[in-house]
Amino acid sequence: MSEDIFSQFFNLFNNEESGVNWELAKQINNHITKDEEVLPLELSNETTNFEQIFRVIQLNAEKEIDQLSPGDIKFLNSKDYGLWFIESIKHFNFENVESPEMSMFAGLGGSNMKSSLLGMQFGNLAGLLGKFSWGLSQFGLILPQSKILGINLKNFNSKINKFEGDKNDLCLAFITLEFITLCLGKYTQPFENVMNTITKSSEEMINSLKELDLDMNPEMINSPQEIFSNISGVEGLDPNQIFGDLAAPLSFYRSVIKEKSKALNMLQDNSLFDLIMDLTFSDNESPTRDIEIKISELESYSDKFLDYINESQNILSLDDILSSTDLIPTLDELYDPISWAARTSLPPI
Repeated sequence: MSEDIFSQFFNLFNNEESGVNWELAKQINNHITKDEEVLPLELSNETTNFEQIFRVIQLNAEKEIDQLSPGDIKFLNSKDYGLWFIESIKHFNFENVESPEMSMFAGLGGSNMKSSLLGMQFGNLAGLLGKFSWGLSQFGLILPQSKILGINLKNFNSKINKFEGDKNDLCLAFITLEFITLCLGKYTQPFENVMNTITKSSEEMINSLKELDLDMNPEMINSPQEIFSNISGVEGLDPNQIFGDLAAPLSFYRSVIKEKSKALNMLQDNSLFDLIMDLTFSDNESPTRDIEIKISELESYSDKFLDYINESQNILSLDDILSSTDLIPTLDELYDPISWAARTSLPPI
């Protein structure tokens, strides 16, 4: 990794940065995506009007979504998509993120170390999404809020061109899924799951630092690269480290995204949403493949869970469930929705 990133990391010991070091996050994203080719919009032709597609989605969503939706759409290269993601999560409150492991840096400006670690993690996550994902809906990432709907150009092209069929319908379905995912960013609970996982990952990184027999006095550090050379996550992010424990909730979120997209009734055949969200069409060489397989294995159970909620006329709405950590179904509850109802909404016997 380039020296400017490590310099930025260690310079934080001497400033008043708190929350997340967003500059470090941006530098790491740029490093991960630096070799990505900038491609033209291959589908931009006389028969595909993306601006018109976006306005149709926006108009239909106004009837269903009770908050300000994104007002514009932009097709971005890999680096800029990662930067868009970083800008879109800044509204969350990171000040209160605490970890027992952070206390080891109390004498070295612990809050600055926390800021650096979180910046590193979010930079890695942004770079991963920019380089390998076709969108937020791919993983059910209900995280950001933005007035701009960012579309990852390279992977959008790759995703759409995998399918035969009407390109306008495919683009409409794809952009609708991303539009809905972004609008669902009004719920903070899904982010809390990811934040807790990232904090755990940061603790593991700190434990790796503990095991190194190095003087952690910043004034004595001549080559920061030596400290991090053997720590996984600095040169890239293992998706299973972040998403592995979240397979059940992420699968649930994906089913919610599909259901709310279908509810807009913009396509004659809503099965197109299922086709686009089918993770078996993903790139087998992607580092996200293992977690995609985990999520894909739960897809039918998540869909059936939503069917149960609707058919049983449960007193809890999807809005209620998305707003509460306690109401999100566990892995076992995805398999057995009645056990979820017994825990959350059925009266005691």
